[in-house]
Amino acid sequence: MDASGRSSGAKYECLLFDMDDTLYPLSSGLNLKCRKNIEEYMLQHLKIEESEVPRMCWELYQEYGTTMAGLKALGYEFDNDEFHACVHGRLPYETLKPDPVLRNLLHSIPQRKIIFTNADKAHATQVLKRLGVEDCFDGIICFETLNPPLEPDNCSGDTDEHAFSTESESDTEVVGHINSNGSGSKSRILCKPSLEAMEAAIRIAKIDPKKTFSLMIVPEILRMERRQDCIQLLLVDQYWFQEQTLL
Repeated sequence: MDASGRSSGAKYECLLFDMDDTLYPLSSGLNLKCRKNIEEYMLQHLKIEESEVPRMCWELYQEYGTTMAGLKALGYEFDNDEFHACVHGRLPYETLKPDPVLRNLLHSIPQRKIIFTNADKAHATQVLKRLGVEDCFDGIICFETLNPPLEPDNCSGDTDEHAFSTESESDTEVVGHINSNGSGSKSRILCKPSLEAMEAAIRIAKIDPKKTFSLMIVPEILRMERRQDCIQLLLVDQYWFQEQTLL
């Protein structure tokens, strides 16, 4: 292991972690409440027919990666901050409790660990703080990172490729230090799992995709444990299991 604490001979140099329903279980209820908040926003703010909302919400999520991205693609205009405040600002975060087992396991992994989420900065910060793992990651790539506001100096809406914030600057920083003010609401939303979003994340975080393991396609880490000199992850979704050695 080198002076920076990274494993020089490790199979992977960086781990990209999804956050929601990955670092904490579906049983927390946040996923269900979030979906209900999205549907309520579509009904009350966008005036979409009530009978169409559930189907539309799910289909847009499936096609575009997030319902928000799908709504923008269909031409709905709304403020990004207002949407996030409605969807995430009213979540029952109190259901998330400090997870010392997860914290210890994350600290035992020497590779760079980066959160890559479609959620906004405020939500990501709240979740990590509630779980007690806010200092376990080297950075956060979030909504504001990939979707900077359209301002005179950024008329194209390009992602911020500068200054990936590290743990040395503060516990965990958001990539790009972008302050979303809702402008640019008419622009296309860049989000996972699009190839463009993945390429932007790789470029911003300055990581080697061949040496990066992504924990984003599965909804939950069923088991993560340290076995002698390696970290074993048992990944699960409703169709398959995979055991992955990280070190």
